[in-house]
Amino acid sequence: MGKSSIHVRPVKAGSEQHNEREKKLGYVREDLTPQNSSFKLASIAQARADAVARYQASTGQRMQAKAAPIREGVLLIEERHTAQDLRRVGQAIEERFGIRTIQGYAHKDEGHYDQATSEWKPNYHGHLVFDWTEKATGKSIRMKRDDMAELQTIVAKELGLERGQSSSIRHLNSIQFKRQQEEQSLKTVYKLANGLPDAFKAIEEGEAMKKQLEPLKTQKQSLEEANFWLQANKDHLEKENKELEQKQSRGIRR
Repeated sequence: MGKSSIHVRPVKAGSEQHNEREKKLGYVREDLTPQNSSFKLASIAQARADAVARYQASTGQRMQAKAAPIREGVLLIEERHTAQDLRRVGQAIEERFGIRTIQGYAHKDEGHYDQATSEWKPNYHGHLVFDWTEKATGKSIRMKRDDMAELQTIVAKELGLERGQSSSIRHLNSIQFKRQQEEQSLKTVYKLANGLPDAFKAIEEGEAMKKQLEPLKTQKQSLEEANFWLQANKDHLEKENKELEQKQSRGIRR
């Protein structure tokens, strides 16, 4: 049984594009994309506009720009999980906290290739997009630390997973996950268990060398440019000298 985890944050611009695979991503295997599944009850724009309207109607004020009425949870899943499982998680969360889930995505096509073995390492995860506001007022639902801990428990129970332990390590997004896994792969390749891998030392030395070579590259470009103009001036002087010789030759014949 795998461990569960969910990390909630204000929804980011481009969330729907990412979740619905509307743009090409380097860490996605498109041949696995058909294994993804999803549900969508409302767009983020629609849900946000509705929350803003409810807030203004109940308070007579505009919602603050820093408010986050729409939030997104990224959670660990297993290969067996689908959007139906995520919908069940969303329903349980709504029953307990009144937080409505408007979108859910189960992603099975993200991951990375192990640099030591060339084996594909999948990053199975899901996305839940929430309307994090009170239905009547449009005000953000306040969650205490204990509530967030209970949220983790609900996710684990509904997915049939072991609840993960609390940690100070924040959830890794797709790019961070890929980078972390590549670093781990490099450690395996170079068989280094402790300390900074030789590969990273080589990269740092390469970066330092690059900085040292940069001024030389600029000097080389300057010399090449100066040489170009010297050659141009030489050609011009040779042409003028030839014309002068021709004039002098015609004067002597006269």
